[in-house]
Amino acid sequence: MRKAHALWITAFFIIYLLTFLPNFGIMNDLKFIGFLPQSLAWVLLLNAINTVIIFVIYFKFFKPFAQNVEEKMMKIEQEGEQT
Repeated sequence: MRKAHALWITAFFIIYLLTFLPNFGIMNDLKFIGFLPQSLAWVLLLNAINTVIIFVIYFKFFKPFAQNVEEKMMKIEQEGEQT
């Protein structure tokens, strides 16, 4: 599971870094994709992909972790009430 988690996080950061390419003159031509300039279309596409990745990471890794912690806390709390 740690390898999968690391791959998702790595993918997020790589795509996040790619959103900075227009700042360095890459993917920054005066071409239009639909009605958007190329650089804006590039950044919006990558941000949409990042949003999907973040939701996958949250529901696949962080939400189960939080639920496990909550269950352990409830168990400890119930044990404390029984004594």
